[in-house]
Amino acid sequence: MPARVAPGPSSTGSDVPAAEAVPDTGPADAGTAADTDADADAGPLDAKAAVDVVQNVRYNYGPVIGVQNVSEIQRLRGTPLPPEWIARRLYPYLADDETTKAIAARLATHRVAVIHAGAGTGRYTTALHTLTEEDVKRIRQVRREPGEHVDLEGLKDEDTGWILDLRAEEETLRTGFGHHLLEVEDHLRVMRSLVVVVTHTDAWASVADEAPALSHPLTPPKAIAVLEAHLNRRKPPIAELDKWLTAGEITQPLQKATPAQAERWAGLITSAVYLNNASAEPKSFQQLLEAVVQSAHNWRSILRDWHTRNTASAHRNYLLAAAALDGAPAETIYDAHTKLGDTLNDTPQPTSGQQGPGIIELTHTINAELGDDDRIRFLNPGYAEAVVDYFWVDRPHHVAAFTRWTAEQAALLPADLGGPLAERVTQWATRYTLAKQSFTVLRAIATDWAKTPNLRAHAQDLLVAAAVDPADGKPARDLYLVWAKAPDTEDPTERKHTPTVLKQALAAALAQLAPAYPKIALKRLSELAAHTNDNTVADAVGDALTSLWEQPTLQDTARSILSSWFSSSQRHYITAARRAFLHLAERTTLDGIPLLVSPDEDKPDAWTLAGWRCVLDDEATTPAQNAFDTWLDAALAHPRLQAAITKTFTEAVFRSDTDHTYLATRYLHLSHAAFGWQPALAEAQPSERTLLRNALVLALMEADPAAPVPPHCAQATQ
Repeated sequence: MPARVAPGPSSTGSDVPAAEAVPDTGPADAGTAADTDADADAGPLDAKAAVDVVQNVRYNYGPVIGVQNVSEIQRLRGTPLPPEWIARRLYPYLADDETTKAIAARLATHRVAVIHAGAGTGRYTTALHTLTEEDVKRIRQVRREPGEHVDLEGLKDEDTGWILDLRAEEETLRTGFGHHLLEVEDHLRVMRSLVVVVTHTDAWASVADEAPALSHPLTPPKAIAVLEAHLNRRKPPIAELDKWLTAGEITQPLQKATPAQAERWAGLITSAVYLNNASAEPKSFQQLLEAVVQSAHNWRSILRDWHTRNTASAHRNYLLAAAALDGAPAETIYDAHTKLGDTLNDTPQPTSGQQGPGIIELTHTINAELGDDDRIRFLNPGYAEAVVDYFWVDRPHHVAAFTRWTAEQAALLPADLGGPLAERVTQWATRYTLAKQSFTVLRAIATDWAKTPNLRAHAQDLLVAAAVDPADGKPARDLYLVWAKAPDTEDPTERKHTPTVLKQALAAALAQLAPAYPKIALKRLSELAAHTNDNTVADAVGDALTSLWEQPTLQDTARSILSSWFSSSQRHYITAARRAFLHLAERTTLDGIPLLVSPDEDKPDAWTLAGWRCVLDDEATTPAQNAFDTWLDAALAHPRLQAAITKTFTEAVFRSDTDHTYLATRYLHLSHAAFGWQPALAEAQPSERTLLRNALVLALMEADPAAPVPPHCAQATQ
């Protein structure tokens, strides 16, 4: 147990609650951890309690995917891992003393160790366990973006155990990486810190000869031992545990399985047992065993046979509605299945009186259970999700219609039903997308849900979850770049265009991703800004950039990236930087003071000057005029800012801070903007707005060394 790890504050300055800060390393390397498993109180379970327990085991993914997103982002950004989470992540963990000693010896000698093996073998949990046995105050993950150069000498925290996570399939280790790991020893010794690298053996092989002394090839525990460890901790205990551990249907596939695969089997067994405890008609062990085996294969053959026998749309729609609304009242599901038929353009069968099947018959037909509380539940592990998964595969042409139906149901149903529906479909769609590497479902759901106010957050959660996954997130991040660059459309069926509502949701999702992947997020935000003519999309990008700007840890990154785009040779980067800058330039405090105005009237902020110069090199636009108006409005309302604002604009006409070539085009654009703010009017006495405009125009003219301004010029501008 990690008794030596002291609590560490989050990067926001407060401790992260354990329940909301449980980073998940994902199914690719689950090891022997049970980080998302829920303990149930001892004693009998009713149907609802059993379902709640099952929904909290890993294979139904916990009830709040947004929390999982936040946790994973916190881990990726290097937030100290909460001790409560570490304890849960390592319980149960099958520690191997020889492995721990071997890695500890490398850390003692070199301050660095490299754990390498295949996916799903427990590399991350082994690193975590090793560091908890060391004398460090906190454990953190090294913050870096995929493919980014690693510089461990930049790690300045003392008494810290660092995990450098290089498990992603696309990771390649550059020549010299092994040498760097050896060279950083002195720095880490001074900082009293340690680094454990986790990677794939194939990736490490390219640099292994540079640092053979650091290498530890991980031999994972036997899968059956992992299964036993997981099942032994369950409360209430798993009945007939010996049978589960000796059943050939389970032990056979586990012979060559990884710890992650064993953990999945443990989750399925737990689900089956807990759901069976809640059933009015409990199954025998052999029936439960068959259910677990079928669940491992996503119930595909069972569902295929069921659909072959039940060709009536009413039955199929009832099955799909009951799966999506698993646990909802029977009346709600019955009404919903009728609406689903309408959505799918099914022709309803005319009925009168008591013709046609009723709720009890339909529920029996779909192999669900109608509880004493008149709620319909599937009491087989993973069955509801498998039904929806089967539909997505079997009827791809109806995916969009189904997602519209889910959006309508979530909007119309009471919050206690609509919320879980949206959460459930979000979780299922995330897993489906990552498993199939097909984004048809994700795109359809995100697009439809983004149109509905109470589902927009779920649409964003779905986009974030697919992109932040450590093992399979790269295709999603790559696709978001494609979507960002595509032209606007209002028609979701145009595959080569991106719906504007999806672009809006994507902008908000990228703002959430930015703490973990700042460069990736800003690149996509810039492309969104550069490839849209829709004001709502531009506003969404602006809001995203503003939220990043307000985070001190990201402001420098945003400044650096936008600075490079201001002077880029590629026009789309300049366009994006210009659009982003104008959004920031237009933002103000509650007092109406622009966020970018420098309080120093003698020395304007260099970055802000570069942004205004980038803007003034382009033709006049409405966003540029709006930002200019905001600054002059502030100067009028706060006279103390007039000198600083005037100085900023007069400096902006020069080519750069070091090249004071006066650019006439910039002068003309500023002059036109000044008269756009306050047009020339016939006034008996100049107004304050006119006087401020004239003062600015005069200052701009005086800044031109080749055109001295006569004393009477100021009056001529009235």
